[in-house]
Amino acid sequence: MKGYQDNPRLSHWDQQRADKQKLIPIVKEALRLNMWLFNKYNNAWYTPEEFGLKYQNTELSNYEMARMLENIVIRDPRTGNTAYHKEIEKRIEAFHKEINDLRIKGEAFLHKVVTYYQQKREN
Repeated sequence: MKGYQDNPRLSHWDQQRADKQKLIPIVKEALRLNMWLFNKYNNAWYTPEEFGLKYQNTELSNYEMARMLENIVIRDPRTGNTAYHKEIEKRIEAFHKEINDLRIKGEAFLHKVVTYYQQKREN
């Protein structure tokens, strides 16, 4: 997460150390629901335990805490697997399109070369 030093326009309050206790209800709720935590900002998945450990010893400013609370959501980790498969399919489709476009360009170039030399031979 980007530090508050990256933005000199933050208020004095934004720059103060945040109360990490604000994260505890999110972790408890994820545990209760048997879900994971997803950070929409960096697309990172955390088990509730991982999340708790990660931020247990991390100092956050009030600004960073507010951004964290905006971006952390409780989700079923199976949605991550679904998204992963969709992303693979999307990239495969884009790759096939790119290869097909390259093939078309290559065949057009080859046709141009063949036509050029055939016309040269005829003249």
